[in-house]
Amino acid sequence: MSKKGLTNVPVRVRRALGVEEGDMLLWEVDENLKVVRVKVLKNPIRALVGKYRDVGLTYENVEEKADRLLAGELNASDRA
Repeated sequence: MSKKGLTNVPVRVRRALGVEEGDMLLWEVDENLKVVRVKVLKNPIRALVGKYRDVGLTYENVEEKADRLLAGELNASDRA
């Protein structure tokens, strides 16, 4: 870990999890067990691909979907 709290994800782990540039890592901490679980959220921008001509595509709708993705309510592949 760096002075600024940054960490590197080893190549072996990235490959095993299929992590790519643009993906988000969601960190869940279990303080009792002293364990961190990391979940991969595939590139959230890809979930919006093809939506640009949609009249319902407003800032509010996009922000709501992003919040739901981050909260784990949707899979990144969910395009609804």
